[in-house]
Amino acid sequence: MKSLLSATYFPFTFISPSLVELMSLCFHRVVVYHPAHSRPQKALLPWMERGFLNVRSPFEKVIDKKTLEAALANSRGWGLLHQHADMAYLKMVGNDIAPAGPETPRIVSGIRAAGAKSSKEAEGRELSIHLFLHLAREFDEYSSELTDQMNRLNEQYQVLQTSFCQDEAGQVHDPIPRELFPVREKDPRGFMIEKRMAAWNHLFQKDPAGPSLLFTDSRSALAYLLDEVDEKVEVLKLNIPYTQAALTEVLKKHPPWADHLQETFNAVLTMPWNRTLQERVLKTGREIEVEIDRWSGSTMKSHDSGVSFRWYVVPHQAAPSLLNRRCGVDSTDKEDHDARVKNTLITTITKITNHHKNT
Repeated sequence: MKSLLSATYFPFTFISPSLVELMSLCFHRVVVYHPAHSRPQKALLPWMERGFLNVRSPFEKVIDKKTLEAALANSRGWGLLHQHADMAYLKMVGNDIAPAGPETPRIVSGIRAAGAKSSKEAEGRELSIHLFLHLAREFDEYSSELTDQMNRLNEQYQVLQTSFCQDEAGQVHDPIPRELFPVREKDPRGFMIEKRMAAWNHLFQKDPAGPSLLFTDSRSALAYLLDEVDEKVEVLKLNIPYTQAALTEVLKKHPPWADHLQETFNAVLTMPWNRTLQERVLKTGREIEVEIDRWSGSTMKSHDSGVSFRWYVVPHQAAPSLLNRRCGVDSTDKEDHDARVKNTLITTITKITNHHKNT
């Protein structure tokens, strides 16, 4: 059997355990990049021990830990000091998201810089990028925790409202009110997505995870990467229902379609893209849908959650060159280090929860 494919999460350095869990429905391995001197969440350690999650920190030996920690402390202190600042002041500050100090103002200019003219400038640029990545990671972690709390409150609210609307026979007659916290249409991580992509790409290019299979759960990230790529092709969409008990079984043994997908992805990544290959992927999709129906019918009587996977192909281009192209970075010969890779696969994953089955 060929080596297991790894799907690389972009463009964030924080990944929630629940997303890792859902990725196990279709993939054998997942890669996430970390800025220098950051620790993985404790909840991810079991996934790392199993070999399912590969955490990469390619600049660990490049960035000085004490210097980075001092810069982070200064940034956090400034944030606490100005958390109640007048909006007019914040508008005036604009992109200068910190006081005029030696590190933070270089976050923006450092990411945009095409290169450094001296070793000192290069060190400053690296520090600025990793400082930005650390702060963005903290933002994502807090946002994820808040979202989880709101989801739990919504679930409790739904259970409570259902009990109020039931009669003695257990039938629900009145419509259940909507959630306390409706799902936000806007992607919260779309904030500064251009700078996030540029900073994350800096990590990726240092130590590219091959082959060219990327995934994201951010609509903003997907749009930024693909909206201006005319040659992209959507090739596959799978909706997978699940319960927590069913996911637990997946952890013990990969679902039957995982190997089927890997074989197809190997072909897509290493063969020239053409109509014959596209039809092969479509045929695989139909076969996997049958496998999913069979699996869901045998593992669960009912479900209220699901996840949607959509796959896009960017023909004749490997991930390193595609990312550099979208981030405005000059391409180099080192990008296409694996001559076998012919195309890039990009996956978007969306969790689907049906709260209103009885409405």
